[in-house]
Amino acid sequence: MCNEFQDLVNAEVAARRDRLGLRGAFADVARTLGFTARRVRACWHHEVRAVTLLEWQAVRDLGALRLAQEERRLQHEDALIHQRLEAIRQRQAALRDLL
Repeated sequence: MCNEFQDLVNAEVAARRDRLGLRGAFADVARTLGFTARRVRACWHHEVRAVTLLEWQAVRDLGALRLAQEERRLQHEDALIHQRLEAIRQRQAALRDLL
């Protein structure tokens, strides 16, 4: 259970690491989750021995938020793909009409 918790926290750190650096990612994830940077760093190094219910809820809520954001992004991308595909089909139909 602790490993899963730490893995979820670490995924959030990893998602921010390139943009903010490791220290900045620790601080940002801590701020987002309501943890201390030390707690996030402990997760990063797999040093956490126990997890409270409130911590689990914070991580799960953030995970759900991230999944919802990803779903919206993918739906938007899907809509763009369908628009491009429809434009290609219309051009193909117009070319067939010319021949």
